[in-house]
Parts: sequence; structure tokens; C-alpha cells
Amino acid sequence: METMERDPAYIAEQVKFIRKMHKLTQENLAEAAGLTTRTIEKIESGRHRPDEQTLRSIARAMQIDVHFFEKPTPEQEARQKAEMERALRKMVLVTTNPIRKASDFLSAFGQQHALRIDTSAVTDDAALETAAAMTDWITDLNDVWDDCAMSQRLEYARSFVELCSDMEEHGFICHMGTHKQQLRQKDRPTLVFTVGLMTLLPKDGSEGSRFALVQLEGGWESLESDRGPLG
Repeated sequence: METMERDPAYIAEQVKFIRKMHKLTQENLAEAAGLTTRTIEKIESGRHRPDEQTLRSIARAMQIDVHFFEKPTPEQEARQKAEMERALRKMVLVTTNPIRKASDFLSAFGQQHALRIDTSAVTDDAALETAAAMTDWITDLNDVWDDCAMSQRLEYARSFVELCSDMEEHGFICHMGTHKQQLRQKDRPTLVFTVGLMTLLPKDGSEGSRFALVQLEGGWESLESDRGPLG
């Protein structure tokens, strides 16, 4: 494996740049990369030389090449900027909140064009069975939600929360959030979709609001208003 040259001051600027470009806090970036907030703080101080594995964790989370943290030639810098522009268009930060009450569900669900469901953290057979029931439930509900009266929505919300409680007994908390994405079409209006996200997270450390970085597929891009400046 090629060893990269690590300039602490340059790395600090690059980490700050990519974090602010995606409108992330130090906590957001640490969570996405599987690091501690203190580690990000030390890197951004410019006085700490992070090891290569730490930089690879950040690069993997942000969908960039780890060589982004090596001081480039002018030609390499131009290519890096183009890569950053592409990554910025193809990624959104989603704030998610735990679902424990019917009111939590009613606040998080509805008026969405599509759903993303992430159960990848669940591996136990019993937990997977509950996760599958939740996936089926919320997918079916998305199809009929707009036609439901408020009383029906409340009953559906209570039923879903019961599944969330079952999932919590298996050690996972259901989180939900939404984000927007756009599809540019030649000679046609730009499509803007609101997309819901349901994710099952290990109970330890997922009590409050969490943040998920979502990679957009196909021609879908993030909204300009959700991006930071490239500088």
C-alpha cells in the first residue's frame, strides 16, 4: 500500500473545506466517518498529523479519494475541485429523529414522493423479522397515506410505534427524516422530490437526533440551497 505524505496544516484546511461544503458540523462528520468529534477537532487544529486510516475513514464517508488530503499540483487541484463538485451534487445530509410516540411518526411521515429504508445494521434473525414487518408496513402506508383521514393516520401511527417498541427490545431504535432531491431534465421542468428516510440504528448512542449522509442515485442531485460554497 502506498504511504501518503501527510501535511497537518494542509489536511486541516481540506477537512474544514469538505465539511463546510457539505454544511456539516464537526459532530456530523465524526459520526459519518465513525470517528470521535475530538479527533475531527484535533485534525482541524492543524497541529495534529492524523494517521492514514483516519483519513481513509473520512474519505470513505464523504465518497472521495483519500489523495484529496495530499497537497496537489495545480493540475491535481483542478481535478480535485471537479471531484468535489460532483460529490457535493450527489450527496445530502439527512437529520433523523427517533420514533417512540404516535406524534413522532405523524411529524416525520407524509407528503413524500418516495422512501429510503436502511435496515443494514440489523443482523439478528428475530430483529430482522421485525425489521421486515416495519419495511412492509411503511411501504404499504406510503401508498395510501394521502387518502387517509386523520383518525386513520393516528391509528396507523400507533400501530407503527408498536413495531418500533418491538424493535427497541431487540436493541434498535427506528429513526425517520426527510430530504429533497432534484432531477434536471432537458427542455422540461426540474423535478423536485421529497424523500422519506427510515433507518434502524443500534440503541446505544442513537437516543437523540442523528445525521445520515445519503448518496443519490442516477441523475438525482441535491438542491443548490442545501450545498455550501465551493470557495
